[in-house]
Amino acid sequence: MQALTNESKGAIMDRRSVLLALAGVVSAAPMASAQPLLPASPDQFRLSELMGGEFAILTSRLALERSRNPNVRNFAQLEINEQTAIAAALGATPGTVQPRPDQLAIVQQLQGIGPGRQFDRAYVEGQLAGHEELLALNTAYAQGGSDQSGRAVATVAVPSIQTHLSILSNLRRNGLA
Repeated sequence: MQALTNESKGAIMDRRSVLLALAGVVSAAPMASAQPLLPASPDQFRLSELMGGEFAILTSRLALERSRNPNVRNFAQLEINEQTAIAAALGATPGTVQPRPDQLAIVQQLQGIGPGRQFDRAYVEGQLAGHEELLALNTAYAQGGSDQSGRAVATVAVPSIQTHLSILSNLRRNGLA
């Protein structure tokens, strides 16, 4: 077995530091909204939905650039297409709303990870956290939202989000995260 040089050890430690930092950000993000309340207004639901969608689009674009795994790349494209459609259903276009600061921190962390398995793992973990949030938001609004068109979007989104969570869980189980 070949000994690691100090430079190799430093690179490994840098990658571990980035992954640990990302894991901390990803695990902290859902905690901030682990018990989401029903948005008080249709505008709040719309804004929350668009912010989560923009987070998914930004991270999925990075996945298309950096992932070498065809399953991750296929999911990323699916996510971009779906979030673009949801934004349209809400009368918006992607890019008109910025993600929350905690979501932007995750995007920045992902930007610091190079192509490969480490990126794939971090992307899948971020998507799982984001989809859990979106599931809670949409489930709550579908059941008790005050706006009929928002409830319709949420009702349609819930089974899709559940399917995405299943896909992401399978990706994780298959060694990506």
